[in-house]
Amino acid sequence: MIGAGLDAEVDVYCDTAMYEALAPLGDELRFVLITSYARLHTAQQRPEEAVADAEVEGMWVQVQPSQHPKCVRCWHHREDVGSHPDHPEICGRCVANVSGEGEQRLYA
Repeated sequence: MIGAGLDAEVDVYCDTAMYEALAPLGDELRFVLITSYARLHTAQQRPEEAVADAEVEGMWVQVQPSQHPKCVRCWHHREDVGSHPDHPEICGRCVANVSGEGEQRLYA
């Protein structure tokens, strides 16, 4: 179902200390994890099916295949692929990098 990291969407549930350390990454957490989406949640929000990380105490993950189309330029599965008339096969991030001022990243 998931052939590569960019085919995945990951939900990370963690204790307060880990949450506070990872929260500043915001949307850039997906670049750290090399996935199309990565969402951060507190441990209290964790569903039963989330799996405990074997190497990091206080962290659980839930992984699923992305249902969004794949950008032909960056290979990320993003909900905005196809929404730009001048670039129908790429995502908004790639449109900004190809035709705009480029993306602004802080961490990853």
